[in-house]
Amino acid sequence: MSKRRKIKLRYKKERVLFSDVLPYEVPLIFSNRYFYRFLVRNQIALDTDGHLTWKDNISKGAKDIISFLFGDDLNCQHFPQTIPFTYKILHKPNKYRELSIIHPANQIEMVSFYEKYKNLILYYCNQDRFSLRHPNKVACYFYYKDRLHHILLGRKTDKLEMYFNEYENLRTYFSYEHYTNIYKFYESYKYQRAEKKFQKLVKFDIQSCFDSIYTHSIAWALNGGKDVYKEHFKSEDNTMGYLWDKIMQRMNYNETNGIVIGPEFSRIFAEVILQQIDSKVQSKLLSKGMVNNVDYQCFRYVDDYFFFYNNDNVKDEALVLFINELKTYKLTISNEKTKYYERPFITDITRAKIEIDKLIDTLLSYNKTDKKDLPWQEMESDDNYNDIELYQEESSVDGGTEQELLNAAISNQDSWFLKSTEFNKQLKALLVTYQVESKDVYNYALARIARKIETGLKKFDGVFKRLSLALNDDSIDEETKIECQKTKERMENMLCKFLIEAIDSVFFMHSNCRRVNTTLKIVSILNLIIITLDNDYVIKNGSTQISIPRFSNQMRERVFKKIQDEISLVFQTSQMDENVQLETLYFLITLKSMRSKYYIKPVQLQKYLRLKLDEKGKYKTICPLNSLVIIVLLYFMGDIEAYRPIQHAIIAYIREKINLVPKELRKKQAELVILTLDIITCPFITDDYKQRICSPMGIEPKNFREITDYLNRSKQKYFFTKWNKVDLTKELNAKISQEVYA
Repeated sequence: MSKRRKIKLRYKKERVLFSDVLPYEVPLIFSNRYFYRFLVRNQIALDTDGHLTWKDNISKGAKDIISFLFGDDLNCQHFPQTIPFTYKILHKPNKYRELSIIHPANQIEMVSFYEKYKNLILYYCNQDRFSLRHPNKVACYFYYKDRLHHILLGRKTDKLEMYFNEYENLRTYFSYEHYTNIYKFYESYKYQRAEKKFQKLVKFDIQSCFDSIYTHSIAWALNGGKDVYKEHFKSEDNTMGYLWDKIMQRMNYNETNGIVIGPEFSRIFAEVILQQIDSKVQSKLLSKGMVNNVDYQCFRYVDDYFFFYNNDNVKDEALVLFINELKTYKLTISNEKTKYYERPFITDITRAKIEIDKLIDTLLSYNKTDKKDLPWQEMESDDNYNDIELYQEESSVDGGTEQELLNAAISNQDSWFLKSTEFNKQLKALLVTYQVESKDVYNYALARIARKIETGLKKFDGVFKRLSLALNDDSIDEETKIECQKTKERMENMLCKFLIEAIDSVFFMHSNCRRVNTTLKIVSILNLIIITLDNDYVIKNGSTQISIPRFSNQMRERVFKKIQDEISLVFQTSQMDENVQLETLYFLITLKSMRSKYYIKPVQLQKYLRLKLDEKGKYKTICPLNSLVIIVLLYFMGDIEAYRPIQHAIIAYIREKINLVPKELRKKQAELVILTLDIITCPFITDDYKQRICSPMGIEPKNFREITDYLNRSKQKYFFTKWNKVDLTKELNAKISQEVYA
């Protein structure tokens, strides 16, 4: 059974920044980790009256950064209206979802709000029986599960890195009931029990829920409804609802129609409102003699509803009530997404996923020649493993001597084979057969493929490491070593062919579904392959560590070249688009984790970015680039000379981007503020260029020097982007743990 390490969290209110204020879809190198450090080190916070405070002996440079974030009048109690950094990701073919990163000043405001109202938030998020995902307490533990990279390398490569005693992978500020992801509900006993009790199901969701939420409605929801609130409350009051309304407006440039999309706090905001709606619907149904869990059963995951029933009259009455109650809060049901089912409740997507399971189990399975009496067999769980020592050092294991174990490894005939053309063909046929879109099932398929590769590599390494160690053991005779080498070469060749075919298949899926989640899952698979091939075995010999070669250079070259070729093809077959930008550029982070010889060529990057030569022979951007794209590009290019002309074009574009915004709005724009702070800490740009960017943002040369001196003295290396020494495995684990939707 898998073990998990349970880590007690020392409570810090600033941990909201880790989990609840950024969208899931930001680059792996981008986080609030170092912004959190800056706030905690300098004790920057809002007091109970809403005034900004900091430690007494704060340095001039840190004070200049605060002034940059909040404006020159730091004693002002009223926060400015800010403009969130909005960017688009692909949601459906030719349809985009707009996400937002709020201004750092508003992020600090959210820290204060959570700290002050956490108990009330919990109270108002536990008002109805329909919700499948809602906060139920402040998170106090983090469960850390070691992944394959720890086991395969035979050493701890991912030490728990604590930041002020808070683990960076914290999923959310609150712990949640009942399901962290909607697919878990479909697989749950609760869903199956509802199917036993009821013959029919209607699924519906709220039309453009977050875009449609009226910020004032939070005050209505928390104070007895719209009519009650308008009758008994003043236009300005100190209730939680009124203050929450104002915060949501300020971070969205005083918009009242719609809330920012992406951060967890927006889901909580919607949850509070929807729970009030649910409670009223349930109460009115009860007044009509219709009892929950008897005449119907209703579940809601964020804004997706599942209403089980037997009698159509119950369903009709419920839908009318939902329509009316939602209308009170200026929300509507999406007719397009309303679907009716009769028992058995199985959708085309579910049927397609079942067939995908069969396909993956058939074509990607690691096949052992003998499933009995192998000393490593007991550890072959397909889904659960953790701190299991695969390689026993004792003289005997399960009754087998060291020699018997080595003989079993030498005679090993395990197989692991995949033909990508056949897999891709059958996968395409599934989409046609069940009439589902690639976006509906490819994330699921990639997650299953990743797990199959993980567990297969674990089984493979159980034999392969023993052979590798034997080849470097002076006590083993030459004849045995020759046999070890033969088996090792066979296994290495088998693995090489399998990985190349697997890489081909996952990029085939990407070509049909270029979404952020899909790209992230492929990046995770590629990272798994890279760390497996790019690390030798390390064993202890007394007080010293000895490195033992694992794979041949030729094998690594073939697989890494395949990764490079597939990523290059992605860039060759697409161009930078004003709306879709991050989906492809994530692969640059993968290339950065490899040796520079595998990077894409500058000319490929130039064509992808649609850079043109101006009359002076310098590259110029013709497609708008958002700041996340700029950050990824600067990170990838680093200080490599071959990319210098492109880097200069990006820097020139940053200055143009700033100058296009009126001076009075520049510091209000979250995008420009975040980009400026990241540019200041970027090691690949000279101070001269940095000052040219900072000056139009209102940071004068003397302030720039104070800020850089502070950063150097305090070891505050970064703000939002980690420019060096990125542990991609750790960042991926943190990212994947935060995914909310299937």
